[in-house]
Amino acid sequence: MYSQFDVTSWVTPFGLIFIAAICIAWFFARRNAATVGIDPSHIDLLMPIAVGAGVVGGTAIALLLSVDEGVRVRLFAVVGFGAAALFIYSRITKLPFRRLLDVFALPMVAALMVHRIGCFLAGCCWGDVVSGGIVGGVRYPPGSFVYEQHLDGGLIDPGAQVSLPVHAVQLYEAGLLLVMLLLLSRVPWRRLAGGTITILTVCSYVLLRFFLEYLRADSEVVLGTLTVIQVQCIVLMFSAFVYAKQREQQGD
Repeated sequence: MYSQFDVTSWVTPFGLIFIAAICIAWFFARRNAATVGIDPSHIDLLMPIAVGAGVVGGTAIALLLSVDEGVRVRLFAVVGFGAAALFIYSRITKLPFRRLLDVFALPMVAALMVHRIGCFLAGCCWGDVVSGGIVGGVRYPPGSFVYEQHLDGGLIDPGAQVSLPVHAVQLYEAGLLLVMLLLLSRVPWRRLAGGTITILTVCSYVLLRFFLEYLRADSEVVLGTLTVIQVQCIVLMFSAFVYAKQREQQGD
C-alpha cells in the first residue's frame, strides 16, 4: 500500500494492475465489436490511441490545474480526451460513433473496477477518516498520500508510524462497479439504438461516484459542500439527460 513512484521503481503493483485493466478492456471491446459487425482490428488501433490521448490530455489538464497538491490525473479528463479520440477516429473511418461508444462502455467499467484495486494498493483516491461504527478502516504508512494529508492537517503527530484509519473507498467502488457491470450486462444494447448503453453507463457511474465522494478525502470542495467531482457528476448527468431527450424527440 505504498505510494512512492520514484524513477527507480519501474515495476509497481499499481502499474501492473493498470496494464491489466487496459488489457481487460481491450479484450472485451474486441468481443463487443465483433458482435455488432465492427472489425476487431479497429479496436486494436483505437485502444492505444484512446488510452494515449486520455493519459496525455488528462496529464495536461492536471498540470494546468495543479497548484500545491502535486500532479494527479483525473478520471473524467482521461475519459473525455479518450472519447474525443474515438470521435475523430469514427469520422475518419466512417464508423458509427455512438456504436463505438457502446462497444467500449462496459469494458471500461470492467477496467475501472480492476484499476481501483491498484488505487487501493498505491494509496491514491483515498477515503476520509473512519469515525467509528461497524466499518473498519485501512491505515497507510509514511510517504503515502493519506499519511501526508493527515500530517499536514495536524491529525497525526510527526513521527507517527501510520495514518489514521480511512475508508477503503477504492475497494467500495470496485465492488459497486462489479454490481453495476453485472446489471448493465443484462441490457440487450446490441438491439437498441446506438448510444443507449453508453448513456446508461455514464448515468449509473456518475450517480455512484457522486455519493462515494462523501467518503473520499482527496477532492477539493468548490461549491457549497460539493467537491469538484460532484459538480462534474451533476453536469454529466444533466448532459446525458438532455442528450437522451433530444434523441427521443428526433425519434432516434
